[in-house]
Amino acid sequence: MFRSVLVTLAVLAASIFAPSAHAADRLLSAMITCKPEFFTVLQARRGSFAPVRIVPYEWPSNTPHVREAKDVFVEEVTFARPIDVGGLSVLEFSQKTTVQDDGPSDFRWQFEVAASPSDVAELLITQYGAPLKADYRDWVVDSEKVREKSGVSGSLLIEPGEAGATISCRLYKAEAGGFKLPVAAESFGWPQLGPPPLINPNLLMNALAQCRSDFFERLAFDRKAFGKLKFKQESGPYPKGRDHASPLTRVEFQTPVRAWGIELTGYIQRLQMVNGAPGLRWGFQTRENSANLMRVVALRTGSSWEDPQGWSVDFEAEATGYTPSPDLGFDEGFVGCTTPLAAGKEPPKPVDFFRNEDTGKAQ
Repeated sequence: MFRSVLVTLAVLAASIFAPSAHAADRLLSAMITCKPEFFTVLQARRGSFAPVRIVPYEWPSNTPHVREAKDVFVEEVTFARPIDVGGLSVLEFSQKTTVQDDGPSDFRWQFEVAASPSDVAELLITQYGAPLKADYRDWVVDSEKVREKSGVSGSLLIEPGEAGATISCRLYKAEAGGFKLPVAAESFGWPQLGPPPLINPNLLMNALAQCRSDFFERLAFDRKAFGKLKFKQESGPYPKGRDHASPLTRVEFQTPVRAWGIELTGYIQRLQMVNGAPGLRWGFQTRENSANLMRVVALRTGSSWEDPQGWSVDFEAEATGYTPSPDLGFDEGFVGCTTPLAAGKEPPKPVDFFRNEDTGKAQ
């Protein structure tokens, strides 16, 4: 919903787009140099972007227990309204850090704008003398001319985007020196749109992977991150083939929550009898299929699954990895646990750890 409104606004803004009518903009001028000084200019102008929504996440292929692996961390910043930057209607900013061998290997940042790649290229050529050339669907810097235009980075790239085009920069470790990307909140201020991110997604997901009871404490600790909710009671078996099950409690998140690169869309919980013994099924709903979910958990825990032996720690991850619980299971769009429930013991109540962030009451 929020995204569709932005795109509609962007189309309206794009309809009045006129490159020749705008003077050079200091922020756009800093952007095309692809130097760390861009963030100083960005922070000086951050008031014009407010209010914003900030969503940090990491790639689902991250393998933190393998030192040689490339791990990618992203922050997306969405604006409540399109922002004019040098004649371009900017909808979103994002930044990405790639980490390898215990340190950053390169940085990338970009604006998403409501204009075609060719219109963006025309503006940059006209206003800034950017030495750009068309390269299939993209526009890249002409390496033969870049020395003549020392203010334009050779890494500047214009590509098709969701609502028009993206303008991006890349800075490699050799060029970066001691530079570190500032967190998005430093550049844009504390987010005022949407729920805040999870405080520590690793602690929450580690507890889930090992089917530990402190998972529910982590949910309560991070409850603000789940934003607005809908509670539902549903009948019918989930999953199929169980001996007996009580109605399913489903908690739907209005805004997906990201952890381990997975978009979590809700939480489910159900009491059930398996082979005559009481048990509790609990965990997250997602937009991923079971194979992808198992792959993410394997990478994040440094483990492998082999049937019928179960989970085992990979050799290269023995120093820091751990295996998931044998009670962890995967279905289409679901990752969670089925754990024994002692006779007479009350199961946790979702209304105790999913609460409205304003009133403190379950929604």
